[in-house]
Amino acid sequence: MGEGDKKKVKMQPMPINESVRLCGAKARQNNYQPCRQPAMRGKKRCRLHGGKSTGPVTQEGKDLAAVANLKHGFYTKGMNAEKKYMRIMMRWRHENGDIRD
Repeated sequence: MGEGDKKKVKMQPMPINESVRLCGAKARQNNYQPCRQPAMRGKKRCRLHGGKSTGPVTQEGKDLAAVANLKHGFYTKGMNAEKKYMRIMMRWRHENGDIRD
């Protein structure tokens, strides 16, 4: 048998069982089509899109995840309260003549 004798087999998609929940994560490359992999048991996503992830379990892990996701802190609760206080103070000073137009 030569190399040219090999048959090319066309891959057929697996038949989808209607009772199986599909992952549905949107792909960026495939015209935003949903993922067709079955979701993991008890999860909403397949193993490729985070179905295996349990997320942080311990308090230390949760704290590390919160710090890792913090980009600049401009919209945290503390900063929002400080900005609100500054707006109130500026308005008060403007109304009382401390700031000139």
